[in-house]
Amino acid sequence: MKPLVVIAILAAAAAFAGETVSVGEIEPPTQYNAKWYLFRESEVRCDREGLNVYGSNDCASLWYMGQPINLSGYDGVLMSISYSQKTADAGDNCQLYLDYDDYHDILVHTFEDTDGPYGSLDLMLDDYYGVRDLKIVFVWRSNLIGVDEGFHLHIIEIRGVNWGEGKYTNIFTWDSPDDVTGHQSIDMSGMVGNMSCLAFEYGTKVDPQGWWAIDNVEVIAEGKSILPLQAGGYGVEDFSSGGWYQDLHGRPGEWEIDTDHVTGDMSGENWQCNSDAHPGSPYRAETLSPWFSVQGLANKGTVFDTWFSPMDTGDYASFGFYKAIGDLIFLDDFKDLHDWYIGESGDDVAETSWGAIKAGF
Repeated sequence: MKPLVVIAILAAAAAFAGETVSVGEIEPPTQYNAKWYLFRESEVRCDREGLNVYGSNDCASLWYMGQPINLSGYDGVLMSISYSQKTADAGDNCQLYLDYDDYHDILVHTFEDTDGPYGSLDLMLDDYYGVRDLKIVFVWRSNLIGVDEGFHLHIIEIRGVNWGEGKYTNIFTWDSPDDVTGHQSIDMSGMVGNMSCLAFEYGTKVDPQGWWAIDNVEVIAEGKSILPLQAGGYGVEDFSSGGWYQDLHGRPGEWEIDTDHVTGDMSGENWQCNSDAHPGSPYRAETLSPWFSVQGLANKGTVFDTWFSPMDTGDYASFGFYKAIGDLIFLDDFKDLHDWYIGESGDDVAETSWGAIKAGF
């Protein structure tokens, strides 16, 4: 083969490799693959060690293998992750997998690029309440291009909270003789903190009394529903499958579906608190929504349909929310990687006189 032809073939190979060709100061060793390592205290990186570049066809994993992470005993669990990511193109990303016991990892989040050095992810672990040994796996993947800063991990924190804990904030209280019905839209801009839950309370002073019904409850932040549903997912709670948690304050009282009262234009099943159906004086019953996170979210609001039908003085219906930081269950700010197992794979790099080129392109 003539020398000119050889040069043409190598030039074509370099063109296919695109940005994966490395020359000069960032000449790679025999491999050009992403690796997880402790870059410095409180910063774990997945890139080519020591440089803001990584290879192509990579699959690098970081598994938590430390002491079991026990989520049991909590009604709400929040996982917060501080990170940064900068990818070459849409074929590169880091993904978070969670699971327990059987090691069949479930994808729960794909990280997005951050504009600055830090980003924050808050996940309510609705599907993992009661888990005694939570599995955490980060997986970095890159395609055939793969040149940029990759993924940087700084802090992982998990907190748990129970209903009735935290600080309570009252939004409004309806007292008798107000008869209120219709669609309510409430500004919740004051709702801050790690975790929050809605609270609806109906009470009386004497027997017999009235009732309060609510339906189609939704919490919206930045245009998205963030209220967990009993049947899974997020959206409008229509109470078709039962009620939320109830705190009766040691007195008679119950929120329930399908009571005898006619609810006017509130069609279908709804969530009612009926003092006449559960006599006792005084009567007081509070129902609490699932926990949700509003950290870093703006334009928060709650909407719901309601019918408050008081019968006597002393009847009231109040709406507000609890907010709580929660108990610290797990914290890793990465002083070391002793509790983590690292797995890496990818194609070898072919060395040439022009530099290193990915094999398998």
